[in-house]
Amino acid sequence: MRLGPVHSRHIARAAALLAAVCLTTLPIPGTDTTGHAAESDSGRSPALCGPNDTREPGIQGDVPAGATADYNCGLTLVGEIPKTGVMQAAGHCAYVASGASISVIDVSDPANPTEIGTVPTYGASETMRAVVNSQRSVLVFGRGVYDISNCEKPVFKGEIQWPTLHIAGIPQGYASHDLRVDDAGTTVYSSFGLWKADITNLDDPSTWTVTNLTCDIAEQYVPVQMQAKAAGVNLCDDLAKNGNGILAATGLQGSLLWPQLSHSPDTNESGTRLYIGDQSGGSSALWQPEPELRVIDLTQSPPKIIAEAPGAGHSVDWFRTADGREFVLHANEAGTGDTCLTKRPESLGWAYDADMTEVTHDKAKRAAKVELAINKPEFCQARKASGQNPTVSYHSIDNPSNAKFAMVSFGSAGLRVFDIRNPTKPTEVAYFNQGPLVHAGVSYYDSARGLIYIPAADGFKVLKIEPQVSKHLHLTK
Repeated sequence: MRLGPVHSRHIARAAALLAAVCLTTLPIPGTDTTGHAAESDSGRSPALCGPNDTREPGIQGDVPAGATADYNCGLTLVGEIPKTGVMQAAGHCAYVASGASISVIDVSDPANPTEIGTVPTYGASETMRAVVNSQRSVLVFGRGVYDISNCEKPVFKGEIQWPTLHIAGIPQGYASHDLRVDDAGTTVYSSFGLWKADITNLDDPSTWTVTNLTCDIAEQYVPVQMQAKAAGVNLCDDLAKNGNGILAATGLQGSLLWPQLSHSPDTNESGTRLYIGDQSGGSSALWQPEPELRVIDLTQSPPKIIAEAPGAGHSVDWFRTADGREFVLHANEAGTGDTCLTKRPESLGWAYDADMTEVTHDKAKRAAKVELAINKPEFCQARKASGQNPTVSYHSIDNPSNAKFAMVSFGSAGLRVFDIRNPTKPTEVAYFNQGPLVHAGVSYYDSARGLIYIPAADGFKVLKIEPQVSKHLHLTK
C-alpha cells in the first residue's frame, strides 16, 4: 500500500527519429489491405493505420533507444495548447487543473483550442471527474464542486467536507485522493479508504453529507478489522476522532488499521454497485499479498461485498457491452517489475498490463488482459534496451453504457485505443505517441465530433479518429 501517488513520467526525447512512415496507399509489408497488421511473431501492433500515419518501427509499444516518440496510427493530431495537468471534459469544453486553478478550454474549433477562463481549486485529488445528464452537469475536483451546465462558465457551488485523515496521530490531508461521481451526479466516492459524499441538493452545500464506509467494508475481510468489530471497536472511527487512540494501546501502525481498500472507485449505471480495488503494497500485504477487485452492493446497509476477483484498482472503469454483459477495466500503478518473468505479480509496481474482469450478474471473473507486445516476456530484452517504461496509469471508456473502445494511457507508449466490443479479446485499433500523458490524466471522447481529448505531458491535445478506425468500430453510420 502506498499513501501517496507515484507521479512518474517517463519522457525520453532524443534527436534521432526512428520511424516507419506509410507514404503510399499500397499495403505495408506485414499488413492486410486495410492497413491492419497481420498476425505474426514480430510483435507489431494490429492497429489500423492510415496512409499518412507514422507507424511504430517495430514492436507494439516500443520506442527504441535513441528514438523520439513521434508515432501515430488511426489517430491524427488536430490541435493543441501548452496547458498541462489533471484533465476532464464535457462536450466542447475541457478542464485542466494545475495548482490553484482549473483552466477552461474551449474546443469549439478543434484546431485552435483556447483557454477562455479559470476557476479556483479547493484542495486536490489525483483525478477530476465530470458527469453530464438531463438533470445536472457537475464537475468535482478535490473538495470543489462546480455546476457546468454552461460548460464554458463553471460555477463554484461549494466544498465537500472530506475528513482529515490521521495516521498515528499525524494529519495526512483530506480523504479525497481519487474521486468518482455516480451517473446521477448526486454522489461522490473517494479513496484511499472509502467515503461517499451526498451532493443531491447542489444549490445548498450545507445539506451535503460525508459518510465513512471504510470500516463497513474492511470489517468484511481485513483480519484486524474483523477482530476489532468482534470486540465492539470501530478502528476507523477511533483513528478519525482520536488520532493515536487505540494505536497507543496496541502499538500498531495507522496504515494497518486504516487499510487501502480502494484507489479508483467506479459505479455501475444505476448506482447500485460500486467497484473498488486496492494495490496490495505495504501493510496490505500482511493479509493480502496480491490485490483484489471487489464488487459492493450499495443497496444494502451497510454496503456488502458480493464478489471478488484478482487484480488491482489504481484505475477502475465499469462498462456494459452491446449484448448486455458488464465488465470492469482495471490496473495497478508504476512499473518496477521484470517483464522477463513468465509468472507475473499483480501488486503495486506492476502496471505493465490491465485486467478485463466480467462482473455480469454480480459475478467477478477475469476475462482478459489488456497489454502491449513490448511488455511480454518474449520481448523483454528489447524493452530493457529501449530504456522506456510503457506502463498503464489511467484509462477511460468511450460510452460506459454501450462500450466500443477503451483509451488507455500507457506511459512511454502514449495513448492506446483498444476495441472492447468483445472484452475477452481486446484488440488495439489505434495509438498516438508523441510522448506520455500526464500520469493522472483521463482522456475524453467527444462522440459528436469523433474527437479524443488527451492530457499529454507537454500540453492538452485534440485528436481525430481516422475514418478507417471509425468504420471498424461502427462509430459512424
